[in-house]
Amino acid sequence: MSLFLVRHGEAEHNVDRMRMAHTHDSKHALTENGRQQAEAAARFLRETLTGKCVLYSSPYRRTIETAQAIHRLLPPDCPFYENPLLREWELGNLYDFANRSPEAKREFKAAGPFYFRYPNGESLADVYQRAALFMHAVVQPIQQEQRYENIVVVTHGGFIHMLLAFLLNWPMERLEFFEPVENGAVVAVRKVAGEYQHEKLFVPTLVDS
Repeated sequence: MSLFLVRHGEAEHNVDRMRMAHTHDSKHALTENGRQQAEAAARFLRETLTGKCVLYSSPYRRTIETAQAIHRLLPPDCPFYENPLLREWELGNLYDFANRSPEAKREFKAAGPFYFRYPNGESLADVYQRAALFMHAVVQPIQQEQRYENIVVVTHGGFIHMLLAFLLNWPMERLEFFEPVENGAVVAVRKVAGEYQHEKLFVPTLVDS
């Protein structure tokens, strides 16, 4: 069985981060560039997947829009589910990058990027736990029952990073620094000789807006 992790296409807040100060993270739509990236990822997956598949998506608007573009090109018998475990790292209800309190800055410095929990939000450690729960509750039963050859997961950069950290047993110092996952990129995860391995298979060519 193969697990394909897809980051959503470019979204409005990827172009203008200040949107996060007044629009909740779950409501950011894809840009035109993001829609083209999603369609490129969909074409790649259509040509790559063999065997039965199932599609899971974060319930955020940008991931749903990306997943819908992918689902349109997958076989008609491929189920499509939303799962809130796949949501992005929550930085609070409305997060203003330009307005962090001195107290929050001191706590961030003391705790470090992995353990610091954002007010009304999560730490990366919380996202790590969600990633582990998704593997145990969703992916492993599918593996055991051999219902599908492919699981396609449309999610976010933070979640992908933590899921890979969990599966590949990355050391703590590696958890705090994100490895880049481009918008619309496809990462394959497979088990080889009892160990998980990952490979970035596809990155959409950037399209001028």
